[in-house]
Amino acid sequence: MVPDAVLNPPITLGAIFIGPLLIGAVILGLIGLGAVWLSGGKKQTRRLQGAAGGQEFGGRREAARQLTAEQRRLQQMSLEELRREAGSLLIAADNAVNSSEQEILFASAAYGDDQVAPFQRDVEEAREHLQESFRMQHQVDRDPPESEDEARELLRNVIANCQRVSETLESHRQDFESLRSLELDPRPALSQLRTRIEELNQRRAQAQKRLPDLQSKYDDEALTSFIEGLEHSAHSLQAASAAADTAESALDSAEPSEAVVAIHAGEESAGEAGKLIESLEETQLRLRSAEQNLSIGLDQTEQDIAQARATLEAGQSHDLAGPIAAAQAAVTQVRRDLDSGQKINPLDLLNSLEVAHRELDEPLNAVRDQQARDRRAREVLQTEILTARHQVQSSRDYLRARRGGSTSRTRMAEAERSLAEAESLGDTQPAKALELATQAKTLGVQAAQIARQESAEDALMGGGSGGGYGGGFGGFGMPGGYGHMGRGGFGRGSMGGFGRRRRMF
Repeated sequence: MVPDAVLNPPITLGAIFIGPLLIGAVILGLIGLGAVWLSGGKKQTRRLQGAAGGQEFGGRREAARQLTAEQRRLQQMSLEELRREAGSLLIAADNAVNSSEQEILFASAAYGDDQVAPFQRDVEEAREHLQESFRMQHQVDRDPPESEDEARELLRNVIANCQRVSETLESHRQDFESLRSLELDPRPALSQLRTRIEELNQRRAQAQKRLPDLQSKYDDEALTSFIEGLEHSAHSLQAASAAADTAESALDSAEPSEAVVAIHAGEESAGEAGKLIESLEETQLRLRSAEQNLSIGLDQTEQDIAQARATLEAGQSHDLAGPIAAAQAAVTQVRRDLDSGQKINPLDLLNSLEVAHRELDEPLNAVRDQQARDRRAREVLQTEILTARHQVQSSRDYLRARRGGSTSRTRMAEAERSLAEAESLGDTQPAKALELATQAKTLGVQAAQIARQESAEDALMGGGSGGGYGGGFGGFGMPGGYGHMGRGGFGRGSMGGFGRRRRMF
């Protein structure tokens, strides 16, 4: 700081003749002091900058030291390696949640809903983590970020969410195992498994009895998923029965641990059979509902054709001629098929009608106000949701039968999310709900197509898709667990997840 005496020097009357000299001296003094101050300031600035730079470098070095081994491992991976790892973990996490849901189903039947409520919440939380992972994976697949860093961050988040799935399912594993006490006495669980198998066999037999009646009304394409469901559910029930027999033999040989492994395998196979049989029952309802909705769809489409023609004749839209012709052709074809007396695929007819109708709606919406668009969307929404449900369920059955890979499962999860959102928005935002239902159908078709391709590629390579019963996380108390090659899974040693031993089936 410049001294006050220099800035304000004392001046007396006797010094007036030397004022210019004093002024010059003051100026010189100021210049000198300024140079000293600036020089010192620059040194101080350099010292501060050096200290800050040292702190920043030290902070980076400290942050690098604080990275976990897992974080360093992920940082060193290429983008493609991250993508493969995320896909593998998604398959494992999906299998884990599905297995845990089946475990809870059996536990609930034995001990009641109240006893399994904490474990049910764990599975629901894990399912939320999984759905978020599928959403991010879908973003990477369909709308990848321009920056590689952003893509890497999304994939790391997918991996972290899959780890949260394992941690969530692990949180009450010991309590769940204590509840079931299979190691102490596997026989009650085995008896329950056999009861469940018998119940499912009866339900499947009822579905089998309805097949001739369905075949008399609907064509082969309409019943493809139904017939495949009958076949796959039979295989699953056979696997469940074989596992129950293995458990019985293990108990007779005083090998309770082997019996527990077999019981878990049987429960999982029975769970798969249960889902397939539920789909069989729902397929019958969907076909009947689609048949009933055809007449409604025809009436609505013809009403819109009339409105579109009036709009075109009024000169309000010149883009309507083609859609009008396409919609009229669809109406004519559907009526011809219904009047032919031949077997039909009502879902296919309803879908073709809706596709033509949607193409007509797009130019019509340009001249409709929002209230009219919402009213129109509300009229056709239930039909679109019905066909979307059928497509999503059919694709889900296809993936379940073939144990699809990560890409098909990701697309399937997005289809299910879009359908659920469409159903939730139907009352408040019908136009948005209609868009989402259509999107769900498209994604469901893509999921099945991708699963078919994955299955073909897998067959060529002669290996498993990564989604079989022997891999991935375990469910509640399930044998097997996630682990990278040569290392333990999620910091729990070589077992990881819920696993205690490798699955035998």
